[in-house]
Amino acid sequence: MKHLILIVFAALTLFLNSCEDNCVDTYQFEAYIPVYKNAKELNPEITFESQRSLENPGKIYYYGQYILINEQHQGIHIIDNSDIQSPQKIGFINIEGNLDIALKDDYIYADDYYNLIIIDISDIQNPSITNTIPNIREEAYFDEVRQAFIVDYEHKKTEVEVECGDEIPFEKEIDGVFYYNTNVFRIGIDQPVLFDAANGAIPEVAGGGGSLARVAFIGEYFYYVNNYAMKVFSARDLSEPDLINTVYLDWGVETIFPYKENIFIGANDGMHILDNRDPANPQYISTFRHARACDPVVVQDDVAYVTLRDGTECQNFINQLDVVDIRDLEEPQLLASFPMDHPHGLSVRDETLYLCEGEHGLKIFNISNLEEIHENLISHIQDIGAYDVISISPELLLLVGPNGFYQYDTSNPKSLELLSAIKIGT
Repeated sequence: MKHLILIVFAALTLFLNSCEDNCVDTYQFEAYIPVYKNAKELNPEITFESQRSLENPGKIYYYGQYILINEQHQGIHIIDNSDIQSPQKIGFINIEGNLDIALKDDYIYADDYYNLIIIDISDIQNPSITNTIPNIREEAYFDEVRQAFIVDYEHKKTEVEVECGDEIPFEKEIDGVFYYNTNVFRIGIDQPVLFDAANGAIPEVAGGGGSLARVAFIGEYFYYVNNYAMKVFSARDLSEPDLINTVYLDWGVETIFPYKENIFIGANDGMHILDNRDPANPQYISTFRHARACDPVVVQDDVAYVTLRDGTECQNFINQLDVVDIRDLEEPQLLASFPMDHPHGLSVRDETLYLCEGEHGLKIFNISNLEEIHENLISHIQDIGAYDVISISPELLLLVGPNGFYQYDTSNPKSLELLSAIKIGT
């Protein structure tokens, strides 16, 4: 009997050890794989058609009665928004590789994979190309080894098993593809810094893009940012802009936001501030550094709002809102950081911050107390996705996301009223 008990105990010990050996945790990893095209494939014909359905909307730009909606890597929807409650699609411009758009007077400025294309829409039913400026993106997307341009990224997900107690890897190579761990910690969100600042209204403007824009008109000048520089064009003659300056910045430039006499550049690892009192020759002032992540920026008065998120080119997995004191432009200071779900574009007006959370919808915050932004969620629209948003006036908000394009009456931020929508497939 004694021998039987010892045998049972040994078997049980072996079983338990086996269970311990098989203890694993599962983590989600993601990869963004470049999609390449060679030079011969990058001369697509630009054509015009009456309209097409909205399928994969990207950035938006408004000017007067018109709204432009980018169909990612495909072209531009032209919308007549004279009747906000019934916007009309009046045309589509096929531009393969298009991501960024701007409109002034009768001219659309649009990029393809590596050119800037100027389109005359004075006859809105018959747009015509007036000029093409080559190499607007320069070598920013060119792979010397493959001799091809990176034109897009393929998003892949996988699960990685890690034995219990083992260190969780940041990256994992599977079949030659590097996947990155999405379960990393967030930085700087535990102790918001106290700060008291007055807020003021953003001046009404005739047109502009959202916080994800890489292009901007400022007076008689046009600005385009690629991955490492800002190109300045004289646009006195809109049909034939002249490149007059290139301002080189750190690698990873993503967005441009003009505000008063300055330009704020969002980059993978920080926010660059430039003095634009001489618009032909912007001067570097300073950089606010943050953890590496995708980085849209908006500014109001003495405060900049920066969203950090994981994404295609960011190579990190931080999702948060940074609030930055820019009273001293030479030494911007972090005021507070707040955790977010998956923040994209944002817009600020008076005491209200509109923040896109991707598939998690649109969040609206009261920012009268910068210490408690995260606690002062006014409302949360969850039934739509949200990529970018523009507050046109205290009463009108434009929003674009994976489900389509929306316009809201924001007279009551606690309960936005949907005015109109152009949904996917329509």
